[in-house]
Amino acid sequence: MAYLAELIADTAHGSSQKWAKGRLVGIKALSSTEKRNIAEAFVVWLARYYNLKAAPHESKRGEYDVMVADKKLEVKMASEDISGKFQFNGIRYDTRYDFLCVLGISSDQVLFNIYPRSELLNLTLVSMQKGANASYKLTRKKSELLDLSEFPNFFK
Repeated sequence: MAYLAELIADTAHGSSQKWAKGRLVGIKALSSTEKRNIAEAFVVWLARYYNLKAAPHESKRGEYDVMVADKKLEVKMASEDISGKFQFNGIRYDTRYDFLCVLGISSDQVLFNIYPRSELLNLTLVSMQKGANASYKLTRKKSELLDLSEFPNFFK
């Protein structure tokens, strides 16, 4: 039991150093549902900030999360892990959306990328459940994500 406590403390210490300060540290304490709601609201806000027409989907169980410039977006958010990567979970092929929009959150920065649904098969997606093909995860480095100022370029 003491060894397990030591492993947890060592891991938490490394993780907490990355998240020790910054404007966005509060994201770590939120539930998955709260993070999803924030991510979707942020994408709507970001689109409107760049004068793009945007609205959330009326239902939380719809085929997409957010509509931006008449494009249906599936939105996923992940916080930066100890190795500087982001793991976006719950990506599905079987729903009808136009783009996958990923938001990578670090303690003081938000990055993003947008992938056409038609190109998801070209990405390295890993099944979230062994032997199942319903839900996938996508891992990205910071270098594979973009500054928020690039957001409107995807809708021109």
